[in-house]
Amino acid sequence: MSELLPIVVAALLGMMASAVLMLVCMKRLRSALDSEIADRLSVEMRLAESEQRLRQIIATEPECVKVQSADGIISEMNPAGLYLVDADEPEDMVGTSVYRVVSPEFRDSYEEMTRRVFDGERVKLAFKIKSFKGRERWLETHAAPLKDRDGLVTALLGITRDISDLKRYEDEMRLHYRELSVASRLSSMGQMATALAHQLNQPLAAIANYSRGCLIRLEAGAPKAEIKVAMERVCGQAERAGEIIASIRRFLARDDPTYKSIDVRALVLDVLRIIGPEAQARDVKICTKGLIEVPPITGEAIQIEQVILNIVRNAIEAIEGADGAGERTVAISAEKAEAGKIRLHFRDHGPVAASVDGERMFEAFFTTKPSGMGMGLPISKSIVEAHGGQLLVRTNAPEPGHTFIMELPTGMGGSHAN
Repeated sequence: MSELLPIVVAALLGMMASAVLMLVCMKRLRSALDSEIADRLSVEMRLAESEQRLRQIIATEPECVKVQSADGIISEMNPAGLYLVDADEPEDMVGTSVYRVVSPEFRDSYEEMTRRVFDGERVKLAFKIKSFKGRERWLETHAAPLKDRDGLVTALLGITRDISDLKRYEDEMRLHYRELSVASRLSSMGQMATALAHQLNQPLAAIANYSRGCLIRLEAGAPKAEIKVAMERVCGQAERAGEIIASIRRFLARDDPTYKSIDVRALVLDVLRIIGPEAQARDVKICTKGLIEVPPITGEAIQIEQVILNIVRNAIEAIEGADGAGERTVAISAEKAEAGKIRLHFRDHGPVAASVDGERMFEAFFTTKPSGMGMGLPISKSIVEAHGGQLLVRTNAPEPGHTFIMELPTGMGGSHAN
């Protein structure tokens, strides 16, 4: 019995040591667990604080912030957005379709924007809404995809601002430029009055001469065939005078712009019919190339005609102001640009220019002419851009003169097309 006692004591001591060790391990584990829980709680608190700050930022953001599903259901919208749609309560908009306020004519483009965002693109769209209180507003939204951890798009995030004032300003400026364009056309016709009077005087004088000849032949009993030839010439000259007057009347028209398909070649020929006498008087030749090969454009014919006339008149005046006996030619050519566009080139042989300030040349009131107003090119640029195109200028260096380039879409474009 005495022999077993040491063994039992040793076993008890071992068990006690194991229990102590286990207690120490458990305390360490408990301490680590408490630390981990504390860290997790701290992280959760920080996340909650960050989320709260983010929500406060979004709530005070002056522009609309919204989250939208693929079918147009709004899941979140900040107070600025609710104000834009005149919602009295968040529930008026949140949980309902955005298409309740999107104007019907913009529904297709808004659906297309949503589809592209859920395909992973970032899209900007200007569109019009009708608020819950019947107010019409122009909005511009920047839409981006919201993705989950797997990279799948789960929602559309839109940042939207009210651009109604900007649209009104653009409309006012468009109206202002339209009035200026009429004044510019009147000024152009005033400057060309002498040449036009000469051009009209030719067919009128011919009509008078042929008519007198007919009277003389009638009195002399001339055969009908001879009189018929003279009368046909009278009719031809009358039609020529009528075409000149009709071109001038169309050019000076104040009617609201009407967008339609335009034959570029016919438009250029109309301009040359007006500007031709002035070019001839200043000994400047105008030649064309490739006009038949380009497709028609869509726009307001009188406005595009004014742009062409402004550019050609500038070219004629530049050639007249050039030193020396260089080539006195204005070359007008056309070509197809990238898909859906055409490009017109107007090349003159004016003074040699090593460089050209393309921005300043199109500034209002900038002119190099002693009696110029400096409004022809700015008005022209405004008209071209309103048609969805662009107007550029480059130097012909080392050769003399400049080339103006007018690029226009063959389909409906520009702000008037909305």
